[in-house]
Amino acid sequence: MDEGADGGREIAPDVDMQHPSDARVYDLLLGGKDNFEADRQLVHQVLTVAPELPEALQANRRWLAEVVERLLREAAVLQFLDLGSGLPTADNTHEIAARVSPKATVVYLDKDPTVIRHGQALLADDRRSFFAAGDLTDPAAVLADPIVTGALDLSCPVAVLQCLVLHHIRETKVARQIVDGYLEALPSGSYLAITHPCNPRDGSRQAEFATEVEEKLRVGFRGVTFRTPAEIASLFEGLELLEPGLVSLGEWWPSPAAELGGASRLILAGLARKP
Repeated sequence: MDEGADGGREIAPDVDMQHPSDARVYDLLLGGKDNFEADRQLVHQVLTVAPELPEALQANRRWLAEVVERLLREAAVLQFLDLGSGLPTADNTHEIAARVSPKATVVYLDKDPTVIRHGQALLADDRRSFFAAGDLTDPAAVLADPIVTGALDLSCPVAVLQCLVLHHIRETKVARQIVDGYLEALPSGSYLAITHPCNPRDGSRQAEFATEVEEKLRVGFRGVTFRTPAEIASLFEGLELLEPGLVSLGEWWPSPAAELGGASRLILAGLARKP
């Protein structure tokens, strides 16, 4: 590893410090510290139009925890494939799962060098959780990865988690093909959990707000694409959408005490079962 110019840290040679990383930006918005100047500049720009975005991302983490616990308790699903997992944070998927069942198995997958390094180090001594280095846009390669096939029994139900990752796929048709690539290879009783930024593109104030956030993110990630509710719903086609359906994070918890700011309405969340 080489001595880095950012805070005196040692930086691995395959880590790109000149351009923002979606994993590092997400982690920074959650209060993480593994970031560089390019990440901080982008976050500053995004927060100028959506200062409550960190709150929405915390809600996204809360949603993921509730989904994992719900699947373990109500559906008896014991296998989880967390695609585009990002940097380790508080309450990681395997930690959530372990609180409910010691038999739960979690496989994380990411292609970001920083994420891979942190993930592999975190799970080095964990016998129920694993980290695979790979690109989620290639389902066949992911499902053939020796780490995935060694940890998961793909003849039994698997919960596929794709939380805030598919907006990096510009074409909805391609995003749908990626989702299908996983679900078609898995048996009945498998589940799909998705959170995805939404832009209704209907001329409303919410659409204007979503467009502002989208444009700021595209400064660092040119392929970022927020989708309409109908486009996001198409990702669940052929699956049984569970209650409360495809709704915003702000609607997932109906209690007034759990109301979230406007940024939470940017993110739609859905959980579905393969019949």
